[in-house]
Amino acid sequence: MSIDYWFPTVVYNELLKPSPQTTYNMVDYVNKFRSRHSETYSVTGDTVNEYRIAEQSEFTWLNREVHKHCKLYLEEYGLDVDRMCIFVSKAWPVVCNPAKIDKEAVVIQRHNHANSHLSVVYYLQTDSQSGGEIVFHASPTHPVRYVPFAPLLKEQRIASLCCVEYKPKPNQLLIFPSSMEHEVNLYYGGLSRYSIIYDLIITNKEDTEMDNEMCVVNPSNWIKLNA
Repeated sequence: MSIDYWFPTVVYNELLKPSPQTTYNMVDYVNKFRSRHSETYSVTGDTVNEYRIAEQSEFTWLNREVHKHCKLYLEEYGLDVDRMCIFVSKAWPVVCNPAKIDKEAVVIQRHNHANSHLSVVYYLQTDSQSGGEIVFHASPTHPVRYVPFAPLLKEQRIASLCCVEYKPKPNQLLIFPSSMEHEVNLYYGGLSRYSIIYDLIITNKEDTEMDNEMCVVNPSNWIKLNA
């Protein structure tokens, strides 16, 4: 007998090792961001027009790490990473403050990032045992959703999974397809949960001689239409 699992969803999971000074600089930046939005239980930078933090010196180290690990991720698909460029379209902080018992505003609702190809989350600061898990959902068209398993399950196995969650850990980096729907569970830790999000666009290199029919052409070759 053979049980074959085809068409997997690839999620990259790694613990990074920033220096103490690098961590301090990033946390200090997000502390200041949080202080500007202290009236809310949770805030995402892209909703308050703060989505260009990849340009800030505090995140130079993280930019390099995201680039390096994204290349490793893409190699798992069999891609020639020397023929492509990785662009940051947006990068922003997310703050989830500890929830009060009667509040659930820290929950980030189910969504995807339809504006990009890959998404990255880096957990800068979190209490790993106090909720705030990221939950990834299988596509609504995934075949397992159309088989009436749920009432008959005696144990959850990988073949019957429609969702999976990761408990956040400090310095953890996750990379996943931006189209994959995900959400964040209620966070109730003793300190605010800080994460950094990147949305990435994958293009070919500037060499226009290569076959580029089925890839995004490098922005250097784009032509802007004027009215």
